[in-house]
Amino acid sequence: MVEEEVPLPILFHDVTPIPQEDGPHPVCAISYKEDFTEAMNYLRAVLRANELSARALKLTSICLKLNPANYTVWHFRRRCLQNLSSSPSTKFAPESIQSDLEFSSKLGGSNPKNYQIWYHRRALLEPTFEAEMIKQKEGKEKGKEDEDDIIQKAKEELNYINGVLENDGKNYHAWSHRQWVLRTICFPPSIYNSELDYVHKLILDDPRNNSAWNHRWFITHKGCTRKPLSSLEDVQKEITYAMQCAEVDPFNESPWRYVIGFLEECKKYSGSEGNDVMEAADVKSLINSCEQEITKMRGNLGSTEYDVDSCVHLTSAKIDILEMKGDDISLEQAANLAKDLETEHDLIRKKYWKLREKEIRSRLSGSKTDY
Repeated sequence: MVEEEVPLPILFHDVTPIPQEDGPHPVCAISYKEDFTEAMNYLRAVLRANELSARALKLTSICLKLNPANYTVWHFRRRCLQNLSSSPSTKFAPESIQSDLEFSSKLGGSNPKNYQIWYHRRALLEPTFEAEMIKQKEGKEKGKEDEDDIIQKAKEELNYINGVLENDGKNYHAWSHRQWVLRTICFPPSIYNSELDYVHKLILDDPRNNSAWNHRWFITHKGCTRKPLSSLEDVQKEITYAMQCAEVDPFNESPWRYVIGFLEECKKYSGSEGNDVMEAADVKSLINSCEQEITKMRGNLGSTEYDVDSCVHLTSAKIDILEMKGDDISLEQAANLAKDLETEHDLIRKKYWKLREKEIRSRLSGSKTDY
């Protein structure tokens, strides 16, 4: 049975609505719909009275259905939920959290990029999730049932995000929220493995989805809590994965940046005091291996109808790798490639490549071999 809506004048029979004040001579008054004007007039009165009641909560539902982007209403709604909570140990009552997650899901269906809705979901879950994180850090004991319940809630939130990303795989708010969930909860390793499988499917659907590539980096680094990767095998696996994607479409910048990101990270941390991740010889081998693969790929591309020199992202990656090697021959080759991009193949970024060439040649004057 559907609950019958009580008209606002009856629900707030003891409240005098406060109309919007546009001044004595408004230049361009907005023509609001009648139901919107009525709801907002009552909301102003309730806000002024600081009434954090059940009927005030009901009023926020009406206002948000009319305008889901109103941050003030969302904030006031959370204050109402907190005031109405019957749970002494949590900010919001568990039943309120669940019902409001469902409410925000309904509003989010037609507003998937509404920041206020995503923030509301986070604000609802944050007290529970962060309390769990504090317990983990302090080593406090917790019941297996409580732990399973929190992980289940987090999995449900990930499933909700899956549905949003299915419609738009580049929704920034959805990805940001997903990474917050993964950072906040100490998931078992199986979750990270399933996340890798999930993001692999998204990359297959759209190899140029930079959001998916960014998330893969995030997952391989365990939510940025482990930096850099400490296993040579893990690094090789990720570089091989990206190189295979680049081979399918060498004009796709995403896998090239992924490869360069790993190589730069390995080079930065190897051999530095207190940060021995892998031997310098291993990093040198990785860099040389990637250079060989790129050279091979350029050769294969040259045998097709495509102009190998027009593949800017492949050439850009080779320049970066040659710079990492750092010897005179490599630097000279990198400078020449940058010159080619500047003068012929990437004119839209002419000034950028001119600067890169200048920087590389400045290293030639007093260069030393990095690897």
